[in-house]
Amino acid sequence: MFLLRTAFWLSVVVMLLPADKESGEPAPRVTAFEAIVATQAAVADMSQFCTRQPDVCDTGGAAFHVFADKLKTGVNMISGYFDDQETSERPIDAGDTLGPGDTEPAWRKPAGDEAV
Repeated sequence: MFLLRTAFWLSVVVMLLPADKESGEPAPRVTAFEAIVATQAAVADMSQFCTRQPDVCDTGGAAFHVFADKLKTGVNMISGYFDDQETSERPIDAGDTLGPGDTEPAWRKPAGDEAV
């Protein structure tokens, strides 16, 4: 998914770059409708790829499963590392975190002291 997003945004950036003025050739103009039709044709062609090349599709699927398994293993390793870090930094008994000075009431003037 990351590669698809990267390819999409890279193509958007390339489309926004100005054409080379020194080449002397005018840039071909493509309307939005022509771009949509071309995209639909490309997607339709890609959807038929596995029927034309079943061996390549099977190999790609197997490679994707290996990649997914490695990704799961890596995520588990990373999450295990961070879980170990949190437990080692956490105090053993986190029940009462207030000290004796925290539980004493705030100072007040004694009741019998009327001096101003």
